[in-house]
Amino acid sequence: MPPPEAQRVTEEFAKRLAALEAAQAQLMIDAYQPVQKNLDNSILKLVRLAQLRKLKPWQVMKMTAMTTLKTQIVGEIALYHAIVATQITQAQAGAVVLAQQSTFTTMAAGLPPGITPNILGEVGLSWNRLPQEAFANFIGISGNGAPLADLLAPLGPQAATAITESVGEGIARGYSPRKTATLAQKASGMQLSKVLTIARTETLRAHREASRMQYAANPNLIKGYRRHSAKDDTVCLACIALDGELYETEEPLDEHPNGRCAIVPETVTYSDLGLDLPDPPQPENAKDWLRKQPESTQRKMLGGKRFDAFKEGKLDLGQMAQRTDNPVWGKSATVKPLKSLGL
Repeated sequence: MPPPEAQRVTEEFAKRLAALEAAQAQLMIDAYQPVQKNLDNSILKLVRLAQLRKLKPWQVMKMTAMTTLKTQIVGEIALYHAIVATQITQAQAGAVVLAQQSTFTTMAAGLPPGITPNILGEVGLSWNRLPQEAFANFIGISGNGAPLADLLAPLGPQAATAITESVGEGIARGYSPRKTATLAQKASGMQLSKVLTIARTETLRAHREASRMQYAANPNLIKGYRRHSAKDDTVCLACIALDGELYETEEPLDEHPNGRCAIVPETVTYSDLGLDLPDPPQPENAKDWLRKQPESTQRKMLGGKRFDAFKEGKLDLGQMAQRTDNPVWGKSATVKPLKSLGL
């Protein structure tokens, strides 16, 4: 396991990355407000017209005004996505710059006590810093290698369907125009939520991949990297279970959407350098952290059945994760279902 100092440095840069991502997310939220306002106004007009004419839901769905609304939704969201794609690209670029800054500092923090980059440089183990153009493929591109616009494109028609269906539902239930508009607004909010998920996932991925690429360029200093999970009660069990797992630098981290795991380089040790000295003690991993938490926290994070099995010694925390292939996000670490655990 990387020493505590390397983990501390990783967490400090993770805070800076989170601040960058949060700032970009706020810009996306702000940019969506005019879209939401325009849609709310159009939905209110349509619902009031339908109620004035005492139309049934199926009649509303065939109205010219409904067709116009669908076209408006797709058009407005397409314009919004053009703005969002630029904002995500900017966030990715900032994340890559942060990765270039953080990798050397984290590597240095992970070296054994008394060993510095300067000392290693004197014996021919210098840090190879990649040029800026080497990271171009992480900017403006999604995890499956396609442009960000391709990832965002299906969301417009999906939003149009969800919003118009919610209008029909509101009319069928006899809701007021305002309550029906609120129902549609919730459906519209799911669109924004999906955009924010894409933005966060792709920004964090760009940072991890740029970091991984930089570590891979220094095989004489970096032997691999370890998954580093946050330690709080909002972390998913899959990340807890896999915390500390060693990966080869050629292997991308199998992170899930919205995942917060970072990568910490596994640097050369005393024995790798031919020194007969004891290695530093291993730091606490996320599984150890969870075992020390109050039962209320453990139950909240594990859920009732997992918690009971864990307390009875029938389930180990390391069993909680599985790896799945997602057509959009690629290999992802997910929580193993209860059935797969025999629960």
